[in-house]
Parts: sequence; structure tokens; C-alpha cells
Amino acid sequence: MPLEDVLQLVQAEVQTKTLRASTVRHAVDSFYFYCAQRVEKVELTDAFRRQVLRYFIQELFVDDLARPFVLGQSLNEAVFGSIIKLYLAGGDVEAAWMLVHRLMRAVRRVNELEAPKLHFRTVGPLLEHECRLDEFQSAYSKWQQLKQHGIEWTNAMEDALVHMVIACVKHNERQRNSLSETVEEENSRDLHFHDQMTSLLHDLQLTCREVSPLNVDRLQRVFRAAGYVVKTVPSDARMRSRCPGCGHVLGKQEMLDSEREHMLSAIGSRRSKVPPENTVKEYLEPFENWLMLRHEEFKLKTLAEGAAASKYLHYVLDGPNIAYINQNFGAGTYRLDQVDAVARQLQAQGHLVSITMPAAYLADKFVVRIRTKHYKEMRRQGKFVTRERTAEEKAILARWYNEDMIYSCRTDFLSDDLFWLYASVLMGRQGRVVTNDQGRDHVFALLNSHTTTGEGSRSHKSGKASLHPSSDHLGIANISLDLLARWRDLAIVNIEIKHEEVEHSAAAGCDPTALIPVESIRLLHPQPFSRVPQVTAPRHFHFPIADQAASTEHRSQVQQKRTRWLCAYREDAMN
Repeated sequence: MPLEDVLQLVQAEVQTKTLRASTVRHAVDSFYFYCAQRVEKVELTDAFRRQVLRYFIQELFVDDLARPFVLGQSLNEAVFGSIIKLYLAGGDVEAAWMLVHRLMRAVRRVNELEAPKLHFRTVGPLLEHECRLDEFQSAYSKWQQLKQHGIEWTNAMEDALVHMVIACVKHNERQRNSLSETVEEENSRDLHFHDQMTSLLHDLQLTCREVSPLNVDRLQRVFRAAGYVVKTVPSDARMRSRCPGCGHVLGKQEMLDSEREHMLSAIGSRRSKVPPENTVKEYLEPFENWLMLRHEEFKLKTLAEGAAASKYLHYVLDGPNIAYINQNFGAGTYRLDQVDAVARQLQAQGHLVSITMPAAYLADKFVVRIRTKHYKEMRRQGKFVTRERTAEEKAILARWYNEDMIYSCRTDFLSDDLFWLYASVLMGRQGRVVTNDQGRDHVFALLNSHTTTGEGSRSHKSGKASLHPSSDHLGIANISLDLLARWRDLAIVNIEIKHEEVEHSAAAGCDPTALIPVESIRLLHPQPFSRVPQVTAPRHFHFPIADQAASTEHRSQVQQKRTRWLCAYREDAMN
């Protein structure tokens, strides 16, 4: 059916059922989506393009006292992205920008404090269009305004931001080649370029952290065309001391004290598992007092011995996670000896070690929770496997208690994961947590203001992760994806445990209950730099290249992941 006929059907539906009906709004979305598709393929006449735009502005997008505009009830946001594309197809950038301003004013008029943020996919085409036309300054100015008004940040922004980086490099190069500048003017332009690139790469950090290979190819071409030296560094390992390409040291992202306090508040604001559902803060306070007392005593001891304050750290071991490493097989079990081996290794290096352990695992008889098909089937039937504490394990526990390095975690009111999660934030740069647990359920809860620690957690938000820290309407703090990424990169130490290769079966004359000896332990510490796009010096840029492996996997699971970097710099900027 021709779009001209579809327009008449849409107009009839709007007139009879009004836009309050969701089916009508979806029909409007679909119609303008197909119009935008056709205009991109040059299959839409300019007269019809103007007609559908006029109908939208005059009849659909109405915001007055009689019909106040409410996004999602008057119109869906999706249609505005199509309208912007229709304006851009006619070269009317100003009209597209005025539409964005009008939309932002309309959504804020309803509720200034809780106004919904616009999705970047709505306004992104406008920025990309201006970048393609080499109108970088205009695109950059609009982007700064959009950030101030509030945009829903997603990884879908990567392409548009890379387009802006490319446009920025091209714009600066044109200025260098076309202007007769004094030394002062050249320095001013270079400083302005440096500030713009620093801002854009910071936005890129917040959006994707790693850049896709396709966008890296685009960046390579533009930097080479602009006279930059462009090199690919094969791995993070080659970047540890300094970049082998340009010789500069990569930067490490930090957490501000205010961000740390905000994250502690977010964790402490969680609700307990059972009524009266108090905040978990009251259950974490005894742990905090115990942990920080040990921490302060350790700091005083190291200072008294003349040791450098930053040389020795306080490590918190996630006991259950380490005890179950490599144990998901028939003869697997809960291994305190693995936890003790990690603790002894760190203590031998001069570090302080604290261990979190659910109270149930400290009893003389406890339930073994191996994740095999057989064990899962037993649990579904209400059956559990228990075992007695061995003499060796009793000796291990005795040492831990004697050195006051074990904390028995209550799990009747909250998850034991919250203890190490809380500790990882509490100790800041002076502490780290050893675990392979990604805490995905807790991270999701922190991002979305879930208030309980159980599986029935309820959310008070729409489920969208925010760039900036905020609070929900109950005052419960939620945190940003960027802050979580920086926290992980600073605090979490992953671990690999290898066991001796022995034939472990009754047929081989072995005791099937005997523990396979630990052969080696490898701690995977955070890198000394952050794997994010960054400006390391004036006209020195580094971009980590994304690989196929999932970014949510911990370091021990991604040993085969390629960790390449793109380095671009100007030789005349080397110093």
C-alpha cells in the first residue's frame, strides 16, 4: 500500500481513537519509521516529506493547556527519531534541533525533577549528520547542551561519539593547514583541540570503554590522513610500564571519596531478606567495626616497622567462592585448604588477610553445594549432601580464629556476598577482594535500586542504568555503570587455582574422598592502567580494541581474549 494511503488511515485512526490509545501511537511510530526508511533510500518525494512533517507538527505534537504533552501517553519517543531523520533528509538541521529543544521543554514541564531522559538514538542522527557535513563545532556545541539537559546513555552511542572524534581530528587538521597562525594562536588552538578530545574520549569511556574493531578502522584512517603515527599494540601486557608506541604511561581511573560514600550508601540501603526488612546497614556495622579495627592496627604496625604504606594491602577473601573453585565434579567438595593456601601466600608477602565465611560453613557438619547435575537433582527433591569437618580443616579454622582473620557472616537476613562487596568499597585503595564472583545480582540491584537481598527483589525504577549517581523516590541510592566498572577495576582480584594431575578414582586405587593437592595459585590483580579510551598527553591518544569475549567475564575466564590497543600520536608532539 502506498504511504500516501497509509497516511490517510493513520489520520482516521488518530481522529477517531485519539493518541491516548497505545495502538494508535504504535501506528504513528510505524508510519513515520517507514517514511524515514524510504527517505534514506531516496524513495520519498520532497512534497510528501513536507506533508507528513507538517501533519506531525500541527496535529500530533501538541503541547498546550487543553492537551498538555506527556511523553509515552501523547506520543512515544520513537517517532521523534524518525521526524529528525525526515528533517535532515531535507537539509533542515535547524528545524530538527528546534524539535529536540521543544521536546525537552515539554517533558520537563510535567515534572522537572523526574523528567524522563531522552534516548540517544533519538538525537544521535542529528549529531552524526553534522559530523558528516564537517560541521564539527556545531555538533560539539549541541552535544554539550544535550549532556546538560540529560540523555539516556547506552553503548549504542559509540558510533556517534566515534564520528565526533573523527570530525574533531579533521576539523583541527583543516585549521592547521588553512590558517596563518601566530605562535600564541597555534598554542590556543592546540589547547582547545586537547580539551575537546579529552571531553569526547571521556564520554566514550562512559559509553563503551572498549572500541569496536570497525570503529578502530575508522579512527586509524582519519589519524593517518591527519599525519599521525598510528600503531597497534598487541596486548595489555605490553602496555604495563608504558606504551611501546609513543612511550607514554596510560592513566588509571580512580574513585572519588564522594563516589565511594555513595556506593557504600547504595549497598547499606538494601533491605534484609525477611521482615521487618530493615536496611542491611545494621547487619554490616559489626563487620565494618571488626574489619576496620584490623585494618587500622595493620597500618600502625607497618608504619612502626618502617614499611612503605602503599606496599602492603589488606586483602579480603570471599571464602565460599574460593573454596568451591574447580569443585563442580562428583568428588568435589568445599575446600578450606584452598582458602588457607591463598591466605598464606598473601601473608607471606606481608599483606593483611581477612576472610568472610557464612556461619553455616564454620560448623562441624555442613551442607556441600556442588553444581553438578546430580547435586541439582537432589536439591530439587529436597535432599542435601553433608559432611563432617576433617582434622586438617579444624586445624585451619583454629589458626584463623587464633589470628582473628575470619568473620562469620550472617546469612539469615542478607547475602554473604554483601560483606565482601561492602569491604571492597570501604577500604578504598588500601584493600582488595579476592573472588571470581561477579556479583551480577547485586550489581543489577545497585543499578536499579532493588531494595531487597532476596530473589524477589523489587525495583522502584524503570530498569535503565544511569550514567550519573542518583536516588529513587524512596531515597535509596543507585549507582552508575561507569562507577561500577571503575570499582571493579580497582578492587577485585580474580584467582586461578591449578591442581595436580592425578588419576582420581577408586578404580585406580585412590580414595575418592581424598582432596586433589593444589599445584599452584595465581592471583590476577587489576592492571596498573584503565582499559578505556584516553588522552595520555597532547595529541597522544589510546583506544582499547574490543574483542569477541564478553566484557562481563572475570579475568580468569578470558585468558584467550585479545587485549589490543590503538596508539595514535604526532611525532612533532613527542616530548
